[in-house]
Parts: sequence; structure tokens; C-alpha cells
Amino acid sequence: MYLKNSFFLLLLLIVSCSDVKSTRYQDTSDLEMPPKMKIIEKPKVEIEENEENNDITETGLGDDVLLAGTDEKPVMKIKKLFDRSWTLVEQALKLSEIEITDKNREQGIFYVLFDPDAQSSGDSGFIDNMSFFFFEDDYEEAAYKLTVVWHESDTEVRAELVNQVNSDLLDDDEDDFEGTVVDGGAKLLKTLYKTIRDDLPLN
Repeated sequence: MYLKNSFFLLLLLIVSCSDVKSTRYQDTSDLEMPPKMKIIEKPKVEIEENEENNDITETGLGDDVLLAGTDEKPVMKIKKLFDRSWTLVEQALKLSEIEITDKNREQGIFYVLFDPDAQSSGDSGFIDNMSFFFFEDDYEEAAYKLTVVWHESDTEVRAELVNQVNSDLLDDDEDDFEGTVVDGGAKLLKTLYKTIRDDLPLN
């Protein structure tokens, strides 16, 4: 009888414990709630691409080219390696509409026909400009030899008048060299210098 009562009490105890629900974590009123964050949408930045600016090509080497030497015998120095300088000189000749009659890349030589009276250099001084205005017939179209050579840290370009002695390098008649031809090599270099410094389109 005692055993039966004990079993009955144990059964009641188990049932009563199973009905008790813990309320320890049910009341959340005292808990600190995180602040509500306001979501701010970032404005969409519209990037306007100017197609015209994308198409603009940089022109001229600027300070990467300079004139040295004297006014009578100038030397153009290009702060580029030989291969790049050779290409720049050739492009400048074409842009200045100076006819190339022959060229030898391995020797670094251009042969050109140049008429200083047909060219006006923006870098010429006041006296040169006045001479050009009043004495346009001082020069004649003549053959010139341009020498392009790498020297220490830059490429040097020199110009010299082709005379009758070495005129056989060109396919021109000897009549082109009759009489005294005024050397316009300085004007040739100044023309190329200005073109390469300011006007030559760069890729």
C-alpha cells in the first residue's frame, strides 16, 4: 500500500512539473531595443561622358623637343629614342608638306626638297619675319639632307644643304643646283621644330 501511494505521488509530481512554464525570458519589456536605422538611399550620380573630349588627340611634344646650337647652325634635340624620333621627324615633314625624296632609316638620313620662302616659322625673330616679308625670293627650293642620330641622352637632328657634288644622291637634274643657293637649313629645322613641339598629333 505504501509503495502504491509513493508511486502515485511521484506521478503527480512529474505531471505538475511538466505544466510549469518558465517565464524567465518571456517578458522582454525591460530589454533595450536597438534604435531603428533610417535607410537613406544614395543618390545616383550620373557621369556624363563627353565624347568630344575622348576624341581629343594630344598634340606636340612640348618641352621634350628643343633647339640648340646657333641661329645659323641649329640642332634639334628630341628627348625620345631613335626609333620614335625618326617617326616623329617623318610625320613632321609630311604635316609641313615638305617633300621626302629619299630616306635611309639605318643611316638615319632623310633627303628632302624645301623652299624656305614657302614656310613661315612662328619662332622666327622680328628681323627674320621682316626679311621673309620683303625678300621672299632670297631662297629657292633646294635639296637638303636631314641627319637623325642618337647622341647620349636624346636624338639630334641636323640639316645641311645638298650641293652639286653630292647631288647624285637624288634623282634631280643638275639644273636644279645651278647658281648660288642660299642655305635654308636653319629655317628647315625651325619649321620641323615648331611642328613637332606644337602641332604634331601624338598617339
